[in-house]
Amino acid sequence: MTIRKACVLVTLFLFVLSGRPLFSQVAQNRDPSALANIRRVLKQRGITVRRATSETVTGSLAVTVHRDVVYGRAGDRELKLDLFVPRRTKQRRPGILVVHGGGWLNGDKQKFHALAKGLALRGYVAAAVGYRLGGEAKFPAAIHDCNAATRWLRASADRFQVDRAQIGAVGGSAGGHLVGLMAAAPQVKALQGSGGYPDRSSALQAAVVLAGPMQLASGPVARKSREQPKRSNANKWFGKTIDEAPALYRLASPFTHFSTRTPPMLFQRGRFDAPAANAESRSRLAGFKVSTRAHVYQLGRHGCWNQHPWFDVMLDDIDTFLASVLGDPSPGHLEKWASLPGITVWRSDDRLELTVETRPVQGVIRLPRLNNPIRKVLLKSAAGQRELTLKPQLKHWEIKLPAAGAGGPQTVIVETIGRPWWSTLPRVVSPVPASNDMITLAAHDGVAHGKLLRYEPQPHKNTLGYWAQVKDWCEWNVYVERPGSYEVHVLQGCGKGHGGSQVAVTMAGESIKFTVEDTGGFQAFKNRVIGRIEVDQSGLYQLQVRPISKASVAVMDVRRIVLQRTAAD
Repeated sequence: MTIRKACVLVTLFLFVLSGRPLFSQVAQNRDPSALANIRRVLKQRGITVRRATSETVTGSLAVTVHRDVVYGRAGDRELKLDLFVPRRTKQRRPGILVVHGGGWLNGDKQKFHALAKGLALRGYVAAAVGYRLGGEAKFPAAIHDCNAATRWLRASADRFQVDRAQIGAVGGSAGGHLVGLMAAAPQVKALQGSGGYPDRSSALQAAVVLAGPMQLASGPVARKSREQPKRSNANKWFGKTIDEAPALYRLASPFTHFSTRTPPMLFQRGRFDAPAANAESRSRLAGFKVSTRAHVYQLGRHGCWNQHPWFDVMLDDIDTFLASVLGDPSPGHLEKWASLPGITVWRSDDRLELTVETRPVQGVIRLPRLNNPIRKVLLKSAAGQRELTLKPQLKHWEIKLPAAGAGGPQTVIVETIGRPWWSTLPRVVSPVPASNDMITLAAHDGVAHGKLLRYEPQPHKNTLGYWAQVKDWCEWNVYVERPGSYEVHVLQGCGKGHGGSQVAVTMAGESIKFTVEDTGGFQAFKNRVIGRIEVDQSGLYQLQVRPISKASVAVMDVRRIVLQRTAAD
C-alpha cells in the first residue's frame, strides 16, 4: 500500500470517528445513491473514488502472470484465461476462478485483473476467465466455458501447485450469476459442454457472488424480459423472452439447482444495489443446510467491487471467507499494509507489526482506530518482549514508547482479535451465517459521535466508554436478512452509585427507552433485555443509542447489543 493510499485511509477514518454522519446528504433533495453525490460525500472526507486496477493493487508476495493461457476450445475458437500465481510456491494452494461481469454481452477477462491479482497476493492461484459473450454464442455457451475453465484448473493442478480439492470462484454481476450456476449445477450435463477435460470435475468448494441474480425465471430479470423486451440483456443472451422459453430461464437459474451439494456461498452487495435481492436464495440454501453469508457495503452501487474504496474492504471479506472454507493459503504471512509518518505498518491474520524507523514526537505512536479488540501491545527487541500501554482517543489510539535506547528501528506488535481492519467505510453488521436469527452488534463496530464517547479496545474493557456527555451517541449499521420481531439485548456496565441514566435505542422507526442499571462497575457487564423491535422487511438499518438524561458522572459502558429474532413478522 502506498503512502498516499495510507494517508487517504487514515484521513477518512478520522472523519468517520469525528462525529460527522458519514451518510448525511450533502444538500437537500439530492439522491443519495447518485454517483456524483457519493463522490462528493467521500471527497469531503479525503477519498477519491477510483477504479481498481492491477497497478493499484499491491502486496508483499511476488506474483507471476501467465497471459492468454488456452484452457479449452469451442470448435476452432480458443478459450483463454490469465493466470495469477504466487511465486516460489511449494505448498498446494486453493485455486480461484474469477469471472467478469458485463450483462452476459460485454466485458473481458482483463476487467477483473485487479481482483485476480489481489487474490494472488493473498496466496491463491487465481484465474481471470474469458468466456464467450452473448453476441458470439447464446446460452449455455458462457457456462460451458466457465465449467471448462474449472476442469482445466484441476487438470493443471500439478503444474501450478493448486490443491485440486479446494477450488472456488468469484464473479460479479453476470459473472456472479455464472459463478452461482457453477456452484449449484456441476451435476447438470446440459451445462457442462465439451470444452475439454471431461474426466475432471467442475464442482466448486466455495463461491462468492457479487450482486449476481440467482433467479432468472422470476424477479427483475424476468420482469424486464416481459416489460422491456428490447432492453433486456437476458432476451439477447437467450435469444428468447421468458414467456417464449420459461424452461430455458429455469435451467439457467442457480436457484433451480440449489441442493445439499451446493458449497458455502458468500453474497456481497453495495448499499444502493438492492442488498436483500438474494435473500430468497439464501433462505432456500439454508433449507439445504448450506452455509451462506451476506455482506453489505455502505455507499456502494452496482459494480463497486471494481472501485476503491470498496474494492479493498470487499477483497478482505472475500479472502476471509475463502480462507475459512478452503484453507488459508498464507498462514501467518505479513503483508505491507500502510505507512504512517516514520512507520511502516505490516498486517497478519491476528496482529499488526509496526516498524518504527523514526521515533515519533514525544515517543507516542498515533495509530488510527481499528475495528478490533486488542489482546496486548508489545515492544519486540533482542532482549525479548515488553508490554506497552495503549490509550484510546476519539480518533486514534496512542502507544507510548519507552525512552530511546540503542539506535535502529523498533518493532511494535499490536495483537488483535480478528484480522486488523480499519476501513474507509463503517462496517455493516450482518447475521453470520445469513440465516442466523441473532445479529451481534459489537462495540468495535459501533460509530461514536460526540466529544468524549469512544471505543476502548483493551482486553479488560472492549467497550464503548467515556460516556460522560449526555449529547454523545453511537450507532451501528446493520443488515437484517429475516423480517420479524427482534428482542433487544444490551450488555451494559455502570459504576457503583452511578445508575439511573435514561437511554433510548431506536431502529426501524421504533424506540425503546430503558434505565441504566448500576452493575457495580463500568466494566462489570450485565445482559439486559430492554424490549422488542419489529422489522417488517429485509434491508439496511441504523440502530442508534442516545442518552435522554445522565444521572451521575457517566451514562454507561456498552460492550455489545444483540438482536434476537423471536418470531416472524
